[in-house]
Amino acid sequence: MPGGRSARRKDVALSRRSQNARWARRQPAQHHHPTTGPAGERPPTRLPARPIRVALFAAIALLVSATAVGLVASRLAVPAASEPTALQVRADMAGFDPDGLTVTAGQTVRIEFTSLDTAFHSDGGGWHQLAIDELGIDWKVGPQSSQVFRFRAPDQPGTYVWYCDICCGGKENPTMRGTLTVTA
Repeated sequence: MPGGRSARRKDVALSRRSQNARWARRQPAQHHHPTTGPAGERPPTRLPARPIRVALFAAIALLVSATAVGLVASRLAVPAASEPTALQVRADMAGFDPDGLTVTAGQTVRIEFTSLDTAFHSDGGGWHQLAIDELGIDWKVGPQSSQVFRFRAPDQPGTYVWYCDICCGGKENPTMRGTLTVTA
C-alpha cells in the first residue's frame, strides 16, 4: 500500500490545518489589550528577581525600624531647659534629679521644675509636686511639662526637705524627697 498509513495521517493533519485556517478566516479580528491575553485573560505577573525582593524587604524593614527608634528616642528624651539660667529639678517615678540643691541666703532663686512621667502613668497621672512646708512652697507640674518657679531663699542658712506627695508613695517615700541647702 503505497502511501498507506502515514499518507492518511498527513492528509488528516493537513485537513485539520485547513479547517482551522478556514475557521480563523470566518472569525472577526480580535484586538488585544496589551495587558490581557486572547480571551481577556491576564498573563501571569512576573515577580522581580529574588535578590531584588530581598533588598526591597530589607529597605522597608530598615525604614520601619528607624522610624520606631526615632519615636522611642523622642519620647525618652529629657525636655530641654526653657530657661537655661534656672536650676533644673526633674521628677519621675524614680525620684528627683538632682535630689539636692544649694543656694545662697537671701538670693532670688529660679527653679525649672519638670515632670518626666506621661499622663498614662497609673499613680498620679504624671503629675509631680515640689513642696517645702517651712518655706510655704507647693509647686505642681503636669505630665511631661515644666514650669519655672521663683522664690527668695531664707536669710538664715539651713537645710530644708522637699517632697512630692502626689504619687510614688507620697512624702514618706525616700526617693521622692530632696534637700535645699541654704548657705551664708
